[in-house]
Order: sequence, then structure tokens, then C-alpha cells
Amino acid sequence: MASVIQPYHERRSGERRRIAYPGGVYRTGLFSTEGVKVSWGGIFGGVMVAVGLLLLLAALGVAIGITAVDRQATQLGSLGVGAAIWTGASLLLALFLGGLVSSRLGATYDRTTSFFEGFLVWIVSLLLVAYLAASGMSWIAGDTFGIVGSGPDMSMAVPPDVVQGITPQAAKTAWITFGSLILSLGAALIGAMAGRRRQPISTGT
Repeated sequence: MASVIQPYHERRSGERRRIAYPGGVYRTGLFSTEGVKVSWGGIFGGVMVAVGLLLLLAALGVAIGITAVDRQATQLGSLGVGAAIWTGASLLLALFLGGLVSSRLGATYDRTTSFFEGFLVWIVSLLLVAYLAASGMSWIAGDTFGIVGSGPDMSMAVPPDVVQGITPQAAKTAWITFGSLILSLGAALIGAMAGRRRQPISTGT
């Protein structure tokens, strides 16, 4: 008689977490009846870690920038480049650790669940940061979200000939923003994959 593979369940953070043996498949006949079960507690913890770390690094970057700026200098281009690099690196590090924490707190074992948890951490974190930026705390988002607040007013506030000169720079900024978002998504997914737990190896008797 064929035996049906039964999953082992444990209670964690008020919800059932699944560890299936072998291969994470629960079958009734030929079809799987299990869906992806993400841990919202783990996702919430990952978002809090990501946003909190981003706040900390942003405050550190502002402090370093104000301390290091030359008050006699007229060229601030290097300061802007340094701020953009610091913002990008902070965003990648914060989302990587946020994804890692979400998988760890959620007791995630399989790749699919880790992927979705990292993706949700990325979305919720960016929405929260965008909300903070729109609320007046734009120094948190830095160059990543600067284009969001400045884009709609450029064509209304300046003459058309000036707008034509600004357009290439705006396009460049938009592409940099898009690339930064893709990289930050990758960082969150890699962190979630790195944080997932390994299934214990069962030894038959």
C-alpha cells in the first residue's frame, strides 16, 4: 500500500509553519493541495529592520556630509555623488538584512516562500519610505525618491527652453532610479534566500 506523505506542523508566531518531508510536497493523489504560506510576522519584522537601519544610515550620512563639507567650496558636485552612493549602498544593505530577518523570523524552509517574503519586504519597505519622503522626511529617501517629488513641477515652474535642457538630466535620473529599485529588489530577495533555514536530514531506521 502506498503511503501518503504527511507534513509536520509546528506552531510559531500565531500561525502554522510547514516543514514537509520529503521535498516540501504534500500530495492527495497527483495534485498538491498546499499553497505558499508566508509569515506576516516575519515580513513585519523584516520591514522594521530594513526601515530602521535605513533611518540610522541616513542620519549617519547626513552627519558625515555636513561635517565634511567645505564651506568655502563652490562646487558641490562631489558631495552630491557621494550622497547618491551612500543612499544606494544604505538601501541595498537595509533591504538585504530586512529580507534575511524576514526568512529567519518566519522559520522559512523553501525557496518559493523565501522569494515571496523578500518581495513583500521590498514592497512594504519602499512604500513606507516613500510615505515618509512625501511627509517631509525626504532626506531618508535621498536620490532614490527625489525624482518623485520634483518631476511634476519642472515643466510648470520654468520656461520651455530651460525644460529642454533639464529633460536629459531628468531622464538620466529616472533610469538611475529604476536601476536602484531593481538592485534593491535583488538585495531583498538574496537576503531572504540567505536567511531561509535548511531542512533537517532525517535518517531512516
